[in-house]
Amino acid sequence: MKKGTARMSSEPAATSRGWFIAFLFIFVALACLSYLVSAPLVKPLSWAMLLSFTVYPVFRRLRDRYFPRSTSGNWAATLVTGVVVLLLVVPTMFAGFVAAREGVRFYETVADVMAEMGTSGEGALSALLPERTVEKIQVWTERYPILRTGLRQAAEFAAATAVAASKEVLGSTLTFLYYLAMIIVFSFFLIRDGHLIIEYLKDIMPLPQRESEAFFRRAQQVLQAVVYGVIVTALSQGVVGAVGWLIVGLPSPVFFGALMALFAMIPLLGTALVWVPGAIYLFYTSSTMSAVILLAWGILVVSMVDTLMRPMFISEGAQVHLLIVFVGVIGGVASWGILGLFMGPLVVTLFVFLLDYYRTSWRTMFLP
Repeated sequence: MKKGTARMSSEPAATSRGWFIAFLFIFVALACLSYLVSAPLVKPLSWAMLLSFTVYPVFRRLRDRYFPRSTSGNWAATLVTGVVVLLLVVPTMFAGFVAAREGVRFYETVADVMAEMGTSGEGALSALLPERTVEKIQVWTERYPILRTGLRQAAEFAAATAVAASKEVLGSTLTFLYYLAMIIVFSFFLIRDGHLIIEYLKDIMPLPQRESEAFFRRAQQVLQAVVYGVIVTALSQGVVGAVGWLIVGLPSPVFFGALMALFAMIPLLGTALVWVPGAIYLFYTSSTMSAVILLAWGILVVSMVDTLMRPMFISEGAQVHLLIVFVGVIGGVASWGILGLFMGPLVVTLFVFLLDYYRTSWRTMFLP
């Protein structure tokens, strides 16, 4: 009797294991396929997540105050998304179109000038450089013929590159517009249903409820610190850059300060895309001392604001060690570009959170 009972009880257990293995196989296969489907959209989805996280408090207040009867939140989400499009997307699109157009024009000009150099010599550079600079170049090329040969070879290379660069600018613009459309669509749904998605993720997290709540609180804390840290640092760089612009006497310091604040989020180059051309302009207009002052101001003041202020602001706001923030920011930028400024510190901080949870809880379960 006991043997029969033991045999019957072992059969359901074996069946359950078989079903679990089959389920696990199907789940892993579908997870891999889902990753292949969604992988091209990871970047726009991540940008939409950051954008919706930033404006979600506005959506919540708008929904609770003006649309209390709307259970779905469609009207409030539509209004907030529309405002985001007007304030962020439209200016970004305009700036992108202008930059692409001017970039194509510049490459075409360079191609024409470099092609003309093949016949008329270095005098063709007068379309790009001041006359005094061209005269100095001609003196050196007459003294050293190898320089003339090098310039003409560079001209041929630049002319060939200009065509490819123009096509690349056009392709990048189309990709940018596609990403922008995806970001707008994703932002609407994340703004409207973000709280439901968070609750679902909490339910499926392989953590106890208390730790799951702490995990998402940590993520929110880090994202807030990163978003506001990047914004405050960019604005600070814009203000400091405008002061330097004003000191050397260049025109429109407010406009170029705003431009530096915008470019401050571009990895590696950042504000240098503004103050380096300004210094070059001063150098070519014989304002050598002003050019040196602007370069020194950009390197020693503007760049140091980014190097010191951003990690410290994020570290204090997220309450994490400064080294972790440095690793997250630098590694994130190297891996994901501008997106890495936000995602890098978040990923590293959450990994440290799980390590700490393992140290305090899981290790006692698995180790004697």
